[in-house]
Amino acid sequence: MIKPLTSIRFFFAFMVFASHLDFLQNSNSKILHWIYNYIFQEGYIGVSFFFILSGFILAYNYQDDLINKQRSKRLFYIARFARVYPLHLLTFVISIPLTDLQFVKDKSLWFMQALTNITLTQSFIPLNSFYFTFNYLSWSISNEIFFYAAFPALILLLTRLKKYRILTILIILSIVPVLAVIAPSSWYHPIFYINPFIRVIDFIIGILLFNAYKKISNREFKINYNWVEFSAILLLVIFFVFHQQIPQVARYSFYYWIPMSYLIFSFSFQKGIISRFLSHKTFIYLGEISFGFYMFHQIVLRYLSDLNSKILHMNYGIYFTLIAFIVSLIISHYSFGWFETPVNKYINKKFKKIYSREDLQKVA
Repeated sequence: MIKPLTSIRFFFAFMVFASHLDFLQNSNSKILHWIYNYIFQEGYIGVSFFFILSGFILAYNYQDDLINKQRSKRLFYIARFARVYPLHLLTFVISIPLTDLQFVKDKSLWFMQALTNITLTQSFIPLNSFYFTFNYLSWSISNEIFFYAAFPALILLLTRLKKYRILTILIILSIVPVLAVIAPSSWYHPIFYINPFIRVIDFIIGILLFNAYKKISNREFKINYNWVEFSAILLLVIFFVFHQQIPQVARYSFYYWIPMSYLIFSFSFQKGIISRFLSHKTFIYLGEISFGFYMFHQIVLRYLSDLNSKILHMNYGIYFTLIAFIVSLIISHYSFGWFETPVNKYINKKFKKIYSREDLQKVA
């Protein structure tokens, strides 16, 4: 575990949560209105962080074992399935009551949406009537499943490519900016923000970052890591401050690549004072439950909004936001301890036994 990166996950999960507080746009408070429009609304950048981090962490944990065949691809896929699919399925079921009106209107559409959600293929369909259904956040898990499927092939390509390596990487990285210039605006959200064939480049950047980290992590450099970590945060803040001057399509896709990559790379060494601060067990735990927080929070917001309109009649302001945040945090705490961890362990243990038995039979 790279402790600071685990901790940072929660801060970006919170940013995604904040981006869904769109009711603050209608707040009577000018401060809340400004905070949402200038800061929280841009919180979707957390998804870019997660995609890049995913590539880095998977390469960190699995690349050498898969290349050297010390771990089978089959067990790798099972491990990743066990990590994300049970929680996805749980949140899918919990979100079904939120779709009852749509079910009454068009049963065939509802079943098609359900099928793409269950199979985690919804992000491949460039229509928000598919990728934003049931638990809306699950479109990103659809992308992650695609990244996992491609991971063994990607690490072979990126590590064994010798001739024209730099040129190939530059071509891959230039695809999105070039397409962004010529694409119609109708593509911006469904293609540049959602589509897995575009977002896989974020994931590839994470793999490349790990390989850069691997080359220099064991070397001794006279570097002030406190400054490196501080500068990484500062760079992200600078990019964020000027985001309103940047076209939306760039912010959906490639604008944050540089600051996110530098942030992940800087904290991967775990040598600065900020890393030591983020390595406190409280922050690590928040990072560990951040996946649950990410997956549950929008469902919580939707259920609370429904309850509020019928019974509570609260203002959609700071108190409503605090309740939604605390409820999401509590649910993610219990989900991690009572559901995610035991189910993950059970699936991995069960399949390891099955495949170990098969391997023994082959030898016999």
